Amino acid sequence: MLRQFLLVTACAVAPFATLAQDDGVDVPPDFQPLDVIEGPIDEPEDQVFEENVPFDEYGNPIAPNPDDPNAPLRPGEGETVTTVQEGPEVVEGTGANIRGLDKLSGKTVDLSLKTGETGEIGWLQITLGDCRYPTDNPVGDAFAHLVIRENNDETPLFDAWMVASSPALSALDHARFDVWVMRCTTE
Repeated sequence: MLRQFLLVTACAVAPFATLAQDDGVDVPPDFQPLDVIEGPIDEPEDQVFEENVPFDEYGNPIAPNPDDPNAPLRPGEGETVTTVQEGPEVVEGTGANIRGLDKLSGKTVDLSLKTGETGEIGWLQITLGDCRYPTDNPVGDAFAHLVIRENNDETPLFDAWMVASSPALSALDHARFDVWVMRCTTE
């Protein structure tokens, strides 16, 4: 790999030096870009390169599974890889408080929606699908599923979960309006 890097570097520098001299750019007379690849290159002894190592699409070697030496190196077609991450226990709220910002005028609009209701901020229609919050911290966070449409279009601009504590994690991408979840309601 080091050899490939040096060869690419030398190939990229040599034409530059020739062009630079042709264009009247001062290049030191002792400059010789091909000196970079002359002679053998010593590989570090602690690096061992095997010939039949599979590589991923980025050129990184794929290591075998250390727990099972007979396992395939990566999942094959048709195999499903599932990871489960335990999160906080949540409770469904009856609605949510949502805030919208008109970026042009700087005005904010607060909506209080029940599950299944639709409200408007400017020409956006916001439908609350569900709102959930952690049982141990009801005012600390909210997760709301919103469907946002513009001018009653069939295709939504946004159809995903928003997280109150991390609004940029899943945000509406709109030129004029910002929308985010404040909290779930329980009444």
